[in-house]
Amino acid sequence: MPVTEARAALQPTFTGPLSHLRILEIAEQVPGPFAGRLLHDLGAAVTKVERPGRGDSSRQSGPFRDDEPDPEASGLFSYFNRGKRSVTLDWTQPDGRALLGRLLEQSDVLIVDERFGASHDELVALGNEHAEGERPLSVIAITPFGLTGPRAHWRGSPATISAYGGLTLYFGEEDRAPIPPPQDLALTQGGLAVAIATLLTVLGRNGPLGRGQVADISIADVLSSVHTGLAATHWVFDSRQFQRHGRRSQGGLYPNAMLRCKDGFFRIHAMSQKEWRGLLEMMGSPAWGDDPEYQDRIVNGDRYADLLDTYIESYLLQHTKNELFEQTRERQLPFSPVRQMHEVLEEEQLLHLGLFRELAHPNGDQFTAAGSPFRWRNAEDDEPPETDPTGAALLRAPRLGEHNEEVYGALLGLAEAEIERLRGDDVI
Repeated sequence: MPVTEARAALQPTFTGPLSHLRILEIAEQVPGPFAGRLLHDLGAAVTKVERPGRGDSSRQSGPFRDDEPDPEASGLFSYFNRGKRSVTLDWTQPDGRALLGRLLEQSDVLIVDERFGASHDELVALGNEHAEGERPLSVIAITPFGLTGPRAHWRGSPATISAYGGLTLYFGEEDRAPIPPPQDLALTQGGLAVAIATLLTVLGRNGPLGRGQVADISIADVLSSVHTGLAATHWVFDSRQFQRHGRRSQGGLYPNAMLRCKDGFFRIHAMSQKEWRGLLEMMGSPAWGDDPEYQDRIVNGDRYADLLDTYIESYLLQHTKNELFEQTRERQLPFSPVRQMHEVLEEEQLLHLGLFRELAHPNGDQFTAAGSPFRWRNAEDDEPPETDPTGAALLRAPRLGEHNEEVYGALLGLAEAEIERLRGDDVI
């Protein structure tokens, strides 16, 4: 196959805003793969480089169907890596390093995490090596604590990074130990930062900079700047330390809490006096609502929150989440039931937006998964175009090394015998 024709091996699988972009991903678990998946959802062609024989460590992580481990059927891997191509490569071997260089010549962006094993200077040198030519390379490096500085070589888990970055302090009950943030918030937030950095480096390359950049993404930095930045401002301005408030939110006007109802919890946040009066009317205008003692909503939160919570819950406990949701919608009160996952999967608005669709494992099993959070259309179109990924079936995650022949043979032009030699030497 001619090389010009073979370039389709790194072309995107559908048309989108980033269909011109080719990304090489050497990253595992969540931050890098999540960023790669988001960029795929925008049309970029993402090729995932995995270690021969074992691949991304998330292949060994659940959930698994019927709790039977299968590296080709991990729910975690499938969710964060759908739509990508997979090649295997040991980039620490000389032949592997040479192949990596050839792959980088065909790529716009390299996303790496600490498992790549390169220092700041080495990544800068790698970027400089591929800074010129048709596709100047940007390098996005993800580490727990950054590429430089006294903590540069520290390792960290999501729980320890969240604690180090100050986020953990605000989760849990005030009189008990802090608890880790849920659902690997540190890693998914890091993935969002990686995706943003990727877009900015590409814009810079195509703009006045005229070349690729090296972006240093520290997960601890991301958490400290995004989630604890406001808390830091309060500390600098008035030496006030935010505290854990359990089911209530910090400060502001009462009520702002998750309260019990007949079949779970209901989130109430009355942001205005109108919404507060609307809540009281919904509850039948109880006499305590007109008590002069409870007219200052800031004082209510500071002094009377426990008492007023019991008053409000006495009404909520008589109704289900859906009943309360309908009552608040009728009064245009922006309150919400606390959904369980099976309820989220059946949520009418999310179904209308096409968020949840069927995703296949490489072994053929189907399961429901979240699709793209992005929807776009041409300004003159009344309906989304057919190429909008929200209207298409989700592309499955790749099997380990599934695209070796396609990429190394068709794209790079290696003969079948050479591919077999590299496989025998555990290079691919």
